[in-house]
Amino acid sequence: MAQQVSSYIHGLEPWQYTVSAGFTLRGHYTPPTGKPVIHFLHGNGFNGLVYEKFLGPLSKHFDIFLSNAQGHGDSDAGVRPFTDWDDSASSFTEVWQHYSTLWADVERIGIGHSFGGVNTLLMTQIDPKLFTKVFLLDPIIGSRSWSYAANGLRMLGLSKHFPLAKQALVRGTYWPDEEALWNYFYQRGTFKGWDDDCLRSYLNHAIKSDENGGFSLKCPPKIESNIFSSYSNSVWSSLAALGIPVHMIYGSRTYDFVRANLPKLARQYPFVEASKTIGGHCFMFEQPEQSSELLLSLLGYDA
Repeated sequence: MAQQVSSYIHGLEPWQYTVSAGFTLRGHYTPPTGKPVIHFLHGNGFNGLVYEKFLGPLSKHFDIFLSNAQGHGDSDAGVRPFTDWDDSASSFTEVWQHYSTLWADVERIGIGHSFGGVNTLLMTQIDPKLFTKVFLLDPIIGSRSWSYAANGLRMLGLSKHFPLAKQALVRGTYWPDEEALWNYFYQRGTFKGWDDDCLRSYLNHAIKSDENGGFSLKCPPKIESNIFSSYSNSVWSSLAALGIPVHMIYGSRTYDFVRANLPKLARQYPFVEASKTIGGHCFMFEQPEQSSELLLSLLGYDA
């Protein structure tokens, strides 16, 4: 009998696809059942399975397709370094153009968190037929001036000094046993306020073990840092080109620039809505059940 991938999302099967950039992306999906499908993209340093407790209730009403970025989950790190978010969105698009034909006759919902939220938005411009509606969970979208500054610093080679980019390079990468692993992450840094089950999902799916009983990160710190120190040149053109509904949900304690800017986007772009929920940038890890209920209500379903 095949081993159950997730105790929250039943029936997941692995997929893999080699993109034109020359590396293979991997993820999981529930085979088509006739239900609408959710295409989900994760945040930087995570992967789709880390969100399993949040996505579990959604899987009762939707098929699930989890796509993992370069170097995340079981996706190849690749020979060439991570370049920018636009290239990443192009790779995600190639994958979904291939697999979305399995759900040609049902509604296709795009959902993404943080980096994955921006990539989901970028995908709507690359191929407007990929999704029928989109939900972006705390997407990293600041003002135009913020975006231009981020891209300008990258061009000057200064973006490597961003605090999150530097933090990714100095974070611990190896733990000798499960106790050390748990103690390192529990209620610290990015993981402060997380539901215990969600932290276990991170440790189960974003960490790998070795033959000596030790543990290390699946995502190479260099890739995580490169993502933090890069951005997209296409956010504003993607917003302007929107022809499908996009609902942005942000945490009440998220980054100041995200909290300030997303409501403005809802006023500026006719297809965009924005709403606030309780929590930080990773609100779906802090309150997974409540976050699932919120998404289901916005999608017209009961929990």
